[in-house]
Amino acid sequence: MSKAKIGAFALATLLLSPLAVQQAHAESFCVPGPDDRPEGPLQGALPQSVLDAGPFAGQWCGMRQVGQNPLLADPVAPSTVALPRGSFGDVQLFGHCAYASMRDPSNLALATTGTAVLDVRVPSNPIWLKTLRTPAMQRAYSALEIQQHYLVGAFKDFGPGTGNPFDIYDLSGGCLDQDQPKFLSTTNTASGNHDGWLTPDTSTYYGIPFGARPGQSSDIRVNPNRIDVHVLDLTDKANPKQLFTWNRNKLPQEVRDRLVPARNFHDISTNDDGTRLYLALYGGNNALGGNDANGAGRCSNGMLILDSTQVARRTPGPNGYELPYVSFTSWCDPKNDPVFHFYDADFDDGSTAAAHATEYVIHENGKPYVVTTDESAAGLDGKFDQICLQRTFGRLIDISDETHPRVVSTFKPDIGKPENCTRIVTEQLNGGMIHYIGFDDRYKMRLVFYAGANYGIRVVDFRDPNHPKEIAYYKAPSVATTRAGDNDFTRPDPRWDTGNCMLYTGWNQGGLRILELTDPEYNACMRRAVDGGGWLAGKGKNKTNFGLEAARANGGRGTLAGNVELNDRDANVKIHIDKLTSLGSVRDACGAILPTANAVQINGTGTFNGAPATFRVCVEEGGEQGRDKADRIYVTCTAGCSYTREGMPEGGNITVTQRP
Repeated sequence: MSKAKIGAFALATLLLSPLAVQQAHAESFCVPGPDDRPEGPLQGALPQSVLDAGPFAGQWCGMRQVGQNPLLADPVAPSTVALPRGSFGDVQLFGHCAYASMRDPSNLALATTGTAVLDVRVPSNPIWLKTLRTPAMQRAYSALEIQQHYLVGAFKDFGPGTGNPFDIYDLSGGCLDQDQPKFLSTTNTASGNHDGWLTPDTSTYYGIPFGARPGQSSDIRVNPNRIDVHVLDLTDKANPKQLFTWNRNKLPQEVRDRLVPARNFHDISTNDDGTRLYLALYGGNNALGGNDANGAGRCSNGMLILDSTQVARRTPGPNGYELPYVSFTSWCDPKNDPVFHFYDADFDDGSTAAAHATEYVIHENGKPYVVTTDESAAGLDGKFDQICLQRTFGRLIDISDETHPRVVSTFKPDIGKPENCTRIVTEQLNGGMIHYIGFDDRYKMRLVFYAGANYGIRVVDFRDPNHPKEIAYYKAPSVATTRAGDNDFTRPDPRWDTGNCMLYTGWNQGGLRILELTDPEYNACMRRAVDGGGWLAGKGKNKTNFGLEAARANGGRGTLAGNVELNDRDANVKIHIDKLTSLGSVRDACGAILPTANAVQINGTGTFNGAPATFRVCVEEGGEQGRDKADRIYVTCTAGCSYTREGMPEGGNITVTQRP
């Protein structure tokens, strides 16, 4: 039977199942605001009719775009249109700089091919400063990591020829100067790098190959020496050294036999001290997984935990470094299995998707968890006639007892639930999959940010670990190069900047996008309050007096109110702002005031010398935290007048309070 007939038969079987007639129960709790453009009644769905009607205008709820840089390549002759430089890889943040890698396809000869370095001091206008083009950074994809002030990148999968380049940079000097960040070294890893992990102490890099070089088999039963994990010692950043390699043949026999049918691992991370590894096994009888044609690997997908204490402490055993087995959790273990402990009826026999990502977090309740995602060919396609053939979920796994991990909850958007398949096909509703992940705070996690391939960024509140709820989403509008009938694809792990409460992520066609949540319950920067007054020096004895107060009621979650007064005698200017329209992190140009935890931007309307006008006011509390150990104020007219004043008050005081 052909693949097409097999797929059609599987879909028909699913549509006739009892699950298909059940009613959907949406998990979205996002209440659209006045500027939102919400999706339809089925959570996560995007009707094909909307895409076919013309360029997709985007859909969002509880989120908005702050800024974008499309990261376009050089124009390609004879076209006059600047094209995307290649599909997005990953994004990382350090200070006021963002680093965006590439996946593929990409033209290694283009000057724009590599890891883009962006100045994000003004989030509404991120500026592409330079491109890192050392060997690994040309195509670093997901193996782009930052810990402390070090950036590492490894060439996606297998590099040119026989090399697998790996680069290290020092970010302590920022990115604004011509010679920064500082390149430290390049070396080769023992195998390919589809994904990777730099330990928090920056001393160890773990790399994950995917597939095999031409002429080699990725099947460990055929190639028993294939590498599943390779390890670099980065103690000396100028001279990285290969430490050892590992593959699943070293697992206990019972576990090994179950895992060998799967071709690849896909992702890896560690706990904070580096003594545990969490690996995603890319099992499942999946078109992307490369498993047994007879489906023998259908339940080899899931999370593997290994003990990496020897590596973290650099104390090899008598046989060298080892990674002792701790546990394996499959996504489709049968009920009452004495060894493996998880079963999900919606996932059925697990034959349709592969574990994609694993990330260690500490919940705000103090317990350790691993958050995981899946991948499937149908999810990557996202089309209504494919998506029901494969099921992908997000999981929160309690690892308090690491020998018996417990799946506490799964996040399943309605578009991914089996009971909705009849409607999905009938109404031609496209979807996607829970793919990449980020967090508001890895060590006090409440929110998880999913880059949902083909259906945008999805924000899920895990305050109650047993009952996750989606509270916001953002599907980006089409850009000039988005193909007709399609929508753009979001790929990298989203990165949350706690200092300015903004999310940095990317779309294959749309480049880097910076987003923010619009509900102060989830955006702590909107709960800030500002109060103060004083004067700025003028000519002679003249002074510019100012006073301001702004806050939301109900502890920062209610109605915004306040006012700003400024009297500049030298310029003969009187400003009165009595209607505040927004308060939050600094997002626009405010002179020397940058988006930090002790700064606030206020937008509002009022009068300029008695005439209607609109304004932007930014303030920064100096105190012991401030850059200059002095307060600062910036006021500019954005409509109805032309005036800007900035300075550090010579008298008075400004207080910025972050409310919990």
